[in-house]
Amino acid sequence: MNQFYEVRKSEFSVKNNLYEVAYSPHIHMDIEILHMRKGSQHLRIDGKSYLLKQGETAVIFPNIVHEYYKENISVSGVDEMLIICSKKFYGRFFPDMTDSFPLNPIIAKEELSPDAKYAFESISSSLSKNLQIAWTVIILSRILESVNLSQEIHAPIEDISFKIMKYIEEHFTEPISLESIANELCVAETYVSRVFSKKIKMNFRKYLGIVRAEYAANLLRMTDDKIITVAENSGFQSVSTFNRVFHDIYGMSPRDFRDNITKYTRAN
Repeated sequence: MNQFYEVRKSEFSVKNNLYEVAYSPHIHMDIEILHMRKGSQHLRIDGKSYLLKQGETAVIFPNIVHEYYKENISVSGVDEMLIICSKKFYGRFFPDMTDSFPLNPIIAKEELSPDAKYAFESISSSLSKNLQIAWTVIILSRILESVNLSQEIHAPIEDISFKIMKYIEEHFTEPISLESIANELCVAETYVSRVFSKKIKMNFRKYLGIVRAEYAANLLRMTDDKIITVAENSGFQSVSTFNRVFHDIYGMSPRDFRDNITKYTRAN
């Protein structure tokens, strides 16, 4: 499950051949690059929705709230590359990226330079972490040539946001509400609501549904538990609510989701 402020264990990672990316709204201090090799991907960056298409690239600067989601999930026909890189590896080459952010974080296929395209191809086949980092620096340099940067500075997330997300992470399988969070943190319920609308760009109920649905999706992938058991263990009060929320997020019922995962696993 993804916390709102993600504490990453790895300072650099490259994930290839992803057939789906679905993460609830989160934020971290690394730069993140998603390259679409096949298919399409829905995402939100700083509250704005985008549809990333084949050949396009999204760049997410540090301290920017972002999420990935699927409106109609299919386990085939999608091929994505996700690169996440710490400032430790690119900091000496580029200005401080926490002081600005791209006005348009999507780089069109025709705007991506030939050497950046070559770098994406090379990084996927390279087994050396040092070479992957070098290719990433090349990709970043070309991306930064293609985007216009805002001079607005994104302020750090307040401490209360961390406390709210930590509470949800620890209690999302239980009956929780804005009132229970406010009481736990000794703040006004309206203040908690404002944190969600201002920082996460969605209301509390929707965010809680995403967190629970993501946890349920992992249970559907990793266990043979009955649907009603998955619903209960994920914090849903009824199977009907579970089915509705899950369908809203993943574009299919929990049962169909599990069936598609099973078919994909057997085929590969």
